Amino acid sequence: MDRDREFGEFVDARALVMRRTAYLLCGDWHRAEDIVQTALIKMYVAWSRVRKDSVDAYARKVLVRTAIDETRRGFFQRERIVDAVPESAVTDAASDLDLRRALDALPPGQRAVVVLRYWEDLSITETARILGRTEGTVKSQAAKGLAALRDLLENEPASRIYTSEVIRKGRTKLVRRRTTIAAAMSFVLLAGAGLTGYLARPHETSAPAMSQADSAADRNAVLTQLFRTSYRLPPGITAEDVPEIQARAFVFFTRNTNTPDGKRRAVARLRDAQGVGGVTISIGFDAKKDLGNCDDPTCRIEVRDGQQVRVIQLPVPGRPDSQVLSANVVRPDGTTISVTSDNIGRFSDAVWGEPDVGGAPQRSAPLLDREELIKIATLPGLTF
Repeated sequence: MDRDREFGEFVDARALVMRRTAYLLCGDWHRAEDIVQTALIKMYVAWSRVRKDSVDAYARKVLVRTAIDETRRGFFQRERIVDAVPESAVTDAASDLDLRRALDALPPGQRAVVVLRYWEDLSITETARILGRTEGTVKSQAAKGLAALRDLLENEPASRIYTSEVIRKGRTKLVRRRTTIAAAMSFVLLAGAGLTGYLARPHETSAPAMSQADSAADRNAVLTQLFRTSYRLPPGITAEDVPEIQARAFVFFTRNTNTPDGKRRAVARLRDAQGVGGVTISIGFDAKKDLGNCDDPTCRIEVRDGQQVRVIQLPVPGRPDSQVLSANVVRPDGTTISVTSDNIGRFSDAVWGEPDVGGAPQRSAPLLDREELIKIATLPGLTF
């Protein structure tokens, strides 16, 4: 099998290097072998997707992640492999050398080359440019530095990583993975076939058609759930019901009698430590898909997530202290979304759910700023 042959050649060539890297990561030869074997099994399963021109980089990534995952496991979950009954610890200065001390033992020139080439993962050309040396000098010092570092590992124990064992375990894991995927696909196909058969089978009785009122109520419930899942009020602000128009906070409703435009609206009275304001979300439909002009100095059109948003500060005649901010969006399907925030906190009976601009301001500014309004107006899924 090409997979086994290619992977076996890779293990034979790189297993020892990976083992030494793992030792520097964990400081224990037995754990290093476990980490390398686990990383190699993962590589065997993904071998068909590994680019052969970057296999060493992929191996380093898998090895480091495996070592990190091993350290995150609880102490009681880790396997503690020993050759004999544990005795009192014996310190071996040669085996306890860490990477820093090993690098300190190198001449400055070799140390700089090794760090830039194998720690920073720079190319020979980049290393030569940074150090102001020729590429030939960089290659020579890199070879000498690596040789000196290998001498520090002369006392490492014999490797217990066997290519055939890694391939056997990797093949077992690959078979289990394929079996699981095949079983899941079979279940999906069977479930789909059963559902198709059920839908295709004639039924003696059918459910009564949903009325227009039921359809509107159902859509309003969907919009309510979507909005509450996708949006959260800024910290320090709470939303309250609006009893005078019989509206619950941020629950979408349709009042065809008082709002002949048929829009769906959600309202709330907002409160923070400074006072009370209001917010209204209106969702309608415009076949012309016209966002409208923006000639007023207080109007501005912005683009968010590919959507044009018109943000405007609405004038309140005769009440200079009243402020009403509005963000408007027209979706490609014709859905129009308007979100207003005010510092009044009262709602109109004439246009059910819209701000009552005749009311007195309750605070100096609206609770939601332009960014919050744009965030609401561009929420995915809010369609008429």
